Amino acid sequence: MARATTFDYKVTVVDSGGNKYAIDGNTQQYVVLFPGGTYKFDQADSTNGGHPLRFSETSNGTHNSGSEYTTGVTTAGTPGSSGAYTQIEVTTSTPFILYYYCTQHSGMGGEVNIPNNKASTQAGLGICMGGETPSYVNTMDYVNIATTGNATDYGDLVTVKGRGPAGSANETRGVCSGGNTSPTRIASMDCFTLTSKGNCFDFGDLASVAQNSRGWGNKIKGIVNFGDVSDSASNVINQFLYSSAGSAADFGDLTASIKNHAACGSPTRITSGGGYGPGYSNVIDYITISTQGNATDFGDLTDTLNSLAACSSSTRGIWMGGGDASADDNIIQYITIASTGNATDFGDLSSARSLNSCCSSNTRGLSMGGGSPSNINTIEYITIGSTSNATDFGDLTSARGNSHGCSDSHGGLQ
Repeated sequence: MARATTFDYKVTVVDSGGNKYAIDGNTQQYVVLFPGGTYKFDQADSTNGGHPLRFSETSNGTHNSGSEYTTGVTTAGTPGSSGAYTQIEVTTSTPFILYYYCTQHSGMGGEVNIPNNKASTQAGLGICMGGETPSYVNTMDYVNIATTGNATDYGDLVTVKGRGPAGSANETRGVCSGGNTSPTRIASMDCFTLTSKGNCFDFGDLASVAQNSRGWGNKIKGIVNFGDVSDSASNVINQFLYSSAGSAADFGDLTASIKNHAACGSPTRITSGGGYGPGYSNVIDYITISTQGNATDFGDLTDTLNSLAACSSSTRGIWMGGGDASADDNIIQYITIASTGNATDFGDLSSARSLNSCCSSNTRGLSMGGGSPSNINTIEYITIGSTSNATDFGDLTSARGNSHGCSDSHGGLQ
């Protein structure tokens, strides 16, 4: 049974293109709550006068034909006066998504997420973001990872992104970082919700422009391993919190400068393998997500491979495809994430390819698109716990390569 804990948030109202709530100083903060906690939104600050904060299961609440959510919610005082607050006790029955809003004025609030309350039947979206068709695109496709079939349009990135933008996600938010708008490398981070289809919004920026990068993360933190920031590979690792829109910060360095590698991991550890530095690489690095610092050698892939893709369960990391100077490969290989060592053969894709992207649930991994050498729209899948060759899943909405994948149920979220 979860131990009840009380947390306080200071609410103010700021002028940001109109009045908006700021939570602990962050305008329209995306708030993450957990069952067993009691959360007090303190409205004593004078700027709250005339702006009562309430909750709804509908974005913008009663201003968008929604109704006030009141279960476990208590209020006290008059906003803008001492002792005023709105408080919510979060249980395992609290809806997975809520929204805070002002009862008097539209457009002031933001989203509240209770990730532990996301039912398994709601999880399992796989997203393929950006890439090249060969034109650079801003489109996002999605599939239900548990159900074979063709991909469907999900929404659009803020801008076109080719040359390997980095994708990462938790249960509710996906972030697409860096890439190239042809011909310019970019640092922008585009964010979208994994609770409903729609277009991205600006999240912030990486510490530098970067393309051919790779991303991963856990429930709290996203990680981006830079590819190339100029004409040379980079060893930079950035980090960010899904809960707080803003620019990424330094985490540490990979053991060597690399681009076109592939990353996957567990809730505690991220591994990164392959790529080009110059020279084709088989090196696997790892970091511990909770401990900021430089990467450590993990082992080696079965071959030197560039422009490959990766996914994972909470225990097993998978790399698919890739190529070297002579040819692309169809190899699938795996590691046990908790135990350093070399990768082992898993099986084969139906054909050789590189520049593919991956996504996964805790049980199934998908390879999406890629070049073989022309771009393809093929989606194939494996069952991560059972070594075997890949099986046809369906098709992307268009042939594309150099995109990136993410999901709301990958191994880092278990």
